[in-house]
Amino acid sequence: MTFNPNELILEKIRSVEEYDLATNALVGRYTQIESPSLKTAATGTAVTDAMGAEITTFYNAQTGTFDFTNSLFSMDLAASQFGAVKEISSTNARPVSETITINGDHQAILKYVPVGTAGAEITTVKVINDDNTFGASYELSTAGNGSVAEGTFVLDAAAKTLSFPNDVSGRVFVRYDAVTGDTVKITKTSDSIPEVRSLLVHALFHDPCNTNLVYAGVISIPRAQIDPSAVELTLTSEGKHAASYKLQKSYCDENAKLFDIIVSNDSAA
Repeated sequence: MTFNPNELILEKIRSVEEYDLATNALVGRYTQIESPSLKTAATGTAVTDAMGAEITTFYNAQTGTFDFTNSLFSMDLAASQFGAVKEISSTNARPVSETITINGDHQAILKYVPVGTAGAEITTVKVINDDNTFGASYELSTAGNGSVAEGTFVLDAAAKTLSFPNDVSGRVFVRYDAVTGDTVKITKTSDSIPEVRSLLVHALFHDPCNTNLVYAGVISIPRAQIDPSAVELTLTSEGKHAASYKLQKSYCDENAKLFDIIVSNDSAA
């Protein structure tokens, strides 16, 4: 029997995959898909008679969009939206902020080894008062003899130690840069533009007359550029990660396709 489905039940979009156009390398895969939507549009040009009555309308400039929301924040999706490369490193430094209690030796012990200009990795710290307000600021000592003058501190970066005058106690707030382990970084610049990619949108369908029959489907989009005009990252645990792609045909191909919808009777595809 020829496989020729008509009406189907769409169970879910299983994943969205993003590929580099030049190399076909996978650059992003998103698996927690909510509210996926595929839309097309066209520009209509009406043909009218001498009285202004419409005779017909010609449609051209066909376009499309693909939108979805990922339930989880995705570093790969954010990199695509920002036109950035996800940088994976074990040596990159990151900003660290610590609130440290000064010990009985009038020292504050950092969690990490600070990095930066040698001898001046940390240049200023602030005391935190008992009511959690900021108090006096202390500057890096320039004496060079290890002495701790009033209003200064001595830094031993290798030992992760800040030494204060004997009359300083309580807590201090310290901001510095440190290598804290493996990091992943994406950088948004003001002139970065998302690249054109290809997309594969994997779906699961069911036969409406026998829901035990499961069909694999895929929407293949040969050219799509993520829309950077209104990217919003909701920075809460309940926040979702939304994305919108503009479907593009090749400018030099007059009849280039925007997408294919393919359904297979092989549910394992």
